[in-house]
Amino acid sequence: MQKIVYALIELQEVDSRLDELKEERGDLPLIVEELENKFKQKSKEKEERQQELKNSKLRQRELELLLDESKEKLQKFEEQLYEVKTNKEYDAITAQTDAAQEKVNQSETELLQLDEIITRLSGDIETLGNEISQIESELEENKIELDKKLRATADEENLLLQERKIIIDRTDPDLIKTYEMVREARGGEGLAHVEGNVCGGCHAYIPPQKIVEIKKMKKIYTCEACGRILVWHKIDK
Repeated sequence: MQKIVYALIELQEVDSRLDELKEERGDLPLIVEELENKFKQKSKEKEERQQELKNSKLRQRELELLLDESKEKLQKFEEQLYEVKTNKEYDAITAQTDAAQEKVNQSETELLQLDEIITRLSGDIETLGNEISQIESELEENKIELDKKLRATADEENLLLQERKIIIDRTDPDLIKTYEMVREARGGEGLAHVEGNVCGGCHAYIPPQKIVEIKKMKKIYTCEACGRILVWHKIDK
């Protein structure tokens, strides 16, 4: 059991150092992640606007052709009005003229609306392009800074991770699970050493008889208040 206790102490020391390395990187990993997500989001928005613009321009071209066709028909019907000989023919051509005029009006109205949409979309695309360029610049700067920090600690971190794996592999899985759960809940501290007659983590009182048992290291004891695994030897942080 003593070997297990010492292994847990060693594991806590390794984890504490790994936490320190993460702290040295500051918010850079989070900043990089947020910028990457923002870049993807803005790029997607730009692609959607570009597709909308493409569709709008296609529709604009269709309407222009339809408008030209409707105007030609309208002119043709207006010319035919001068050639009619009966009221029936006049009424028929008048109805066709009105229908052609209605199509002209509808096409012109939709074209005006499309002009506004195309102008808005073009502006949105330009704005998004500028935003994406700015995000790319910030992302590149933060990536370079993060890479510097990662390279500076990579060797040490790899060794610590290897050491951590060795300790975990030779320790009871249930005990490791308990340690991990408490560590996550207690700000990275799964263990606490005994300080006088209190828990070094939360300063809860520990009965003398329990302290004697903890010193013997024949069994794993946890703090009844905070749940940390109690050890007699001091843990380096």
